Amino acid sequence: MTNWVIGRLADRRFASLDDLNEAIAAEVDAINDRTPFRGHQISRRNLFAEYEKSELIALPEARWQPVIWKKSKVNRDYHVEIATVKYSVPHTFAGQHVDVKITGHALTVMSGGEVIASHTVSGRRHSFVTEPDHVPAQHLQSADLWSRAYFVRQAHKIGPNTVAAISDLLDRQRIEAQGYRSCQNILALARGDNKQLLERACGQLISETARRAISYTAVKQQLAALRTQAAARPTTTPPAAAVTTALGLEPPPGRRDTRGAHLAGPEQFSLTALTGRQSTSTGTSSQEELQ
Repeated sequence: MTNWVIGRLADRRFASLDDLNEAIAAEVDAINDRTPFRGHQISRRNLFAEYEKSELIALPEARWQPVIWKKSKVNRDYHVEIATVKYSVPHTFAGQHVDVKITGHALTVMSGGEVIASHTVSGRRHSFVTEPDHVPAQHLQSADLWSRAYFVRQAHKIGPNTVAAISDLLDRQRIEAQGYRSCQNILALARGDNKQLLERACGQLISETARRAISYTAVKQQLAALRTQAAARPTTTPPAAAVTTALGLEPPPGRRDTRGAHLAGPEQFSLTALTGRQSTSTGTSSQEELQ
C-alpha cells in the first residue's frame, strides 16, 4: 500500500502537510475500496467488515500510559520518599519495605500485593503529600514512629534554645509529622563538638530582635554565619619561649638554658659573665671531688 500511494503522488506538489495528508487519505480509501482483492470480487473494506470487525474488542476508557515501579522503605514519619516528595501511608507500615507504582499522575503504594495508599503525583520538589487518615492518634506511642516527645527529648540534651526552636518548627506544621525530618536534620547538626554552636544558632533565630521562621536551612545558615564570625576574630599566640617558661618545661637537649639570661638582661650574654659562670661551676665541682 505504501508503494502504491507514493507512486500515485510522486509527481504532485503540496503547499502544506495538511494538503499532503488529505491526498494520502484519499488514496488509502481508493485502495481499500478497490476490487478485485487477491483474485476475489471483494474489496479490503468489505472483507474487513464481513469477517474481522466483529472480532474486535472495545478500546480501554483511558489511553495507555507507561508504568514505573520503585521499591521504597517507609520512614519513621510513615512517609515514603519518591523524587524528593514524601507520600504518606498508614502509620502501621512504618519501617516496612513497599512497592510504589506510578502510572501517569497516579501513585500507588503496595505492600504484599495489596494497595495501602493512593496519591496524585506532586510537582513540588521537597514537599509532603499526607492523607489525614494515615496520621496516628496523638496518644499512640510506638518505637517505630517519630513523635514530638522524641524530638523535644533529644533537644533537651542540647539546650533550652534548641527545645524552643524544635517546638516552634512543629507548631507551624499543618500536619505535625511533616516537620519530623527537619527536626532530625537540625539535631544532627549538633554532632561532634557542635552542641554549643547549635544552641547559640537556635537562640539567635528565636530571639525577638531577629525573629525568623525555624527551618533546617535557616539553622544551617546561622551555624555557618557563627563559624565565619569565629574565623574572622583576631587571636594572639604567645611566643614559644613564654609558653615553655610558663609551663616549667626544660629546653630541648643540646640547647643552652637562656631563661635566666632573658630575665636578668642582655648583659648575661657577655664573655665575662659566661666565663665566670663556667669557672665557678668548675671550681665547685673540684671542691666536691676533693671532699
